[in-house]
Amino acid sequence: MNREGLLEKVKTLCDREYENLVAMLGRLIACRSLSGHEEDCARQLADFLRSADVPCFIDARGSVLAVFLPNNTSRPPTDTASGQVRQWLAAELAMARAAGRKVLAYNAHMDVVAADTPEEWKSDPFVAERRDGRIYGRGTCDMKGALAAMAMSIALSRELADSATSQAVVLGCFCTEEEAGEGLAFRDLCEEFDLRPDFVILGEPSKMQIARGQRGKLECQIETSGVCAHTSVPETGDSAAYKLARAVLAVEAFDEAQRKRYGTGSDKVLQRTTAAVTSIQSWPQSKSFVPNRAMAHITARLALGENLSSLSAKLAADPNWPEARIIPVVYRGRSYRGRESDWSSEHPAWETPVDSQFFQSLEKTASLVFGCRPPNKIWPFSTDGVYSAGMAGIPTLGIGPGHEEMAHKVDEWVAESELLQALQLYLLLPFCLPG
Repeated sequence: MNREGLLEKVKTLCDREYENLVAMLGRLIACRSLSGHEEDCARQLADFLRSADVPCFIDARGSVLAVFLPNNTSRPPTDTASGQVRQWLAAELAMARAAGRKVLAYNAHMDVVAADTPEEWKSDPFVAERRDGRIYGRGTCDMKGALAAMAMSIALSRELADSATSQAVVLGCFCTEEEAGEGLAFRDLCEEFDLRPDFVILGEPSKMQIARGQRGKLECQIETSGVCAHTSVPETGDSAAYKLARAVLAVEAFDEAQRKRYGTGSDKVLQRTTAAVTSIQSWPQSKSFVPNRAMAHITARLALGENLSSLSAKLAADPNWPEARIIPVVYRGRSYRGRESDWSSEHPAWETPVDSQFFQSLEKTASLVFGCRPPNKIWPFSTDGVYSAGMAGIPTLGIGPGHEEMAHKVDEWVAESELLQALQLYLLLPFCLPG
């Protein structure tokens, strides 16, 4: 089948199944899947995929792995222990690669942030509501819209399995705890099942534009110490709060200098590091004592090449910098299946070049679906790409339904037009990969 005929078949399938996609998104929105509490969402996904005869597994952390193997006739092991699955999957992927097929991973996370002020929403945040061409609800944008579209595209892939020998293997990597620790669950899923895809597509919201990279992320604490004293004789002490105040002003000065040097344009995102103080505390918390310990939380978005060491050196170069420690935050949560975590919040920036074959393939495929060439950009926020691109070096790009600025907001929404485009693109892309 030629490319135009394949596109027409894809669009026909997507039109047929679109209302089922909306219904599945509604079921996912109803799952209050905060980080570490994604079990209901994982069960909804697994039930849907298995009902579509898609091999589906849940790893030790609780992430969902869906596997589409074109023209595959063998069945996965009935024993779903990870060792048995890994052995079966390794043999299947080896045969697929020997036949010239690529392996494409779709990544989406199941967790959402809280909706702490439901009274400010126009409708229940955990009930999907359609209004004016949009679907409202917590996670519609970030990122259950893409999650549902990816899962549906995998379920529909079998109907296209005889359309071209170039169809790729598709792995649906639907992860836990991204909001708490980007990359952690994606790494664990890939390591448990020994996965090394050729390409990764992240479904984070991008307005269906191509995201070819992201700034890195660092969460850290600045800690100062001093000598406690009664406030009637403060000169006998050494205030940790005053030291911390000088450190906080140094962070502000650094961020301002970066903004003045690089500006705020989208073309400078990967060159500029941002740093913001998000909380300040001191101890003892008494009106009568000079504090001997103080701490501030810093969230930084890192330019290419920036890391904890380089940022610490730049802050310490400020003439007012006090004696202070800078300590990276470590995520130590527990997954809904009881898996403990020890995950540093220091993640590097990454970028996939526009002249790479992967970028060009995605751009051409998206142009076919949309009828025009989509813009490309760099995400200023962090994603599971910190593992696939930043740590594993796998060619990674992002494209997903939703406007980034609506993530985590009251009355979060996704446009239905983008949701349909996402389904069409995710279904067509496995036929259009390089090589």
